[in-house]
Amino acid sequence: MSKLFKFEKEVAQNIGLVKSILYQFIKEQKKKINLNEIVEEFSFLSQDEIVSAISDLSDKGLIDFNHHKEQISLKTDFLKKKTLAPSYRQSTRIESDWQPSDDVYEILKRSGIEEVFIDGLVDEFIVYWKDRPSALISFNSKFIEYVRIKWAQHTAEIDTKTSPTVIDKSWKPSSDCFDIIKMTGISKEFAEKLLPEFILYWKNDGRAFISWDIKFLDFIKNKWNFETESSSNGSVQKFDFYNPYEDDTQVKKTKDIAKLKELRNKYKI
Repeated sequence: MSKLFKFEKEVAQNIGLVKSILYQFIKEQKKKINLNEIVEEFSFLSQDEIVSAISDLSDKGLIDFNHHKEQISLKTDFLKKKTLAPSYRQSTRIESDWQPSDDVYEILKRSGIEEVFIDGLVDEFIVYWKDRPSALISFNSKFIEYVRIKWAQHTAEIDTKTSPTVIDKSWKPSSDCFDIIKMTGISKEFAEKLLPEFILYWKNDGRAFISWDIKFLDFIKNKWNFETESSSNGSVQKFDFYNPYEDDTQVKKTKDIAKLKELRNKYKI
């Protein structure tokens, strides 16, 4: 197959670069294509990234995705033109009674995530997006990403020691920790560069924690959010709401502080 991938600028502005490249690739196929063919062709993307993008394209009505046969084909009805039309002035808010689609549940459960865990994150997800109007967003796609990261955090926490320890100067994040960082779109190189600063801070602090992986995840996400926000004049939405060196009891002056604190304690985030 081709070593070069094309995309339409207008489409990329609407649905994102990765999805626009995948969509153009599917458009150029003369027949149905299997999911594993796309995974092999786009080896620079993870399978989770590809499945999430394909599911979102299906939600938008641009393609047909047969989950059971894992076959993908282009939708040829003319409604796709309306779907692809940019809508910069349109802004959507998540509804209080929003629920993930059946396809979302199927994708997440196939990844080994328990349904009760998925259900437990719906309210938290709604709280986060409630006061963040955003154009050109698929809440189903965002929820898949959100649940996968929370599940990885949950799994990593279960595997950690049960008694608190102070950080050691030779401490290193686990491979699971780096996998979670990668899932948030942050490079391993970025995280490794900040490791000495993280160790120095907590070495001087002297407090003991059960999981240093969880602390490091919070630290890296906030550092990334800070640098991204600074470089984009604050136009990029943060994925999470932490301060790298924030004390766990510090009061935050936000509209949903009481609810957010309750959810953070419940899910240990």
